[in-house]
Amino acid sequence: MKVILSPTAREYVKSEALYLKSKSSRAAQSFADDLKRLRQGLGRFSRMGRATEEMPVPGILRFVMGPYLVDYEIRPEAIIIFSIRHGRERPPGVDVNVDFDHEERDGGDGE
Repeated sequence: MKVILSPTAREYVKSEALYLKSKSSRAAQSFADDLKRLRQGLGRFSRMGRATEEMPVPGILRFVMGPYLVDYEIRPEAIIIFSIRHGRERPPGVDVNVDFDHEERDGGDGE
């Protein structure tokens, strides 16, 4: 089956490859090789990823490619990789200014 990178995934691959190349040409080549193997593997075994609670959208699968998280969807005409990110990066749409402290500010008694 054909495996296609979405425009967002394609941009990520380009920027990550440039970043890695600036640090280590070996790391950049390894990233490119891993991505090539992933695309070949998905083309043959489309369900090699699995559903994840972080992506509660029916039909979306995630494959862990070393330190990278690859989210994709199986469609009748092709497999679409729509997101690739390093596992240490924040997921898209996470607001870093959100206050995660859910305790009451007035001493916790709610009054």
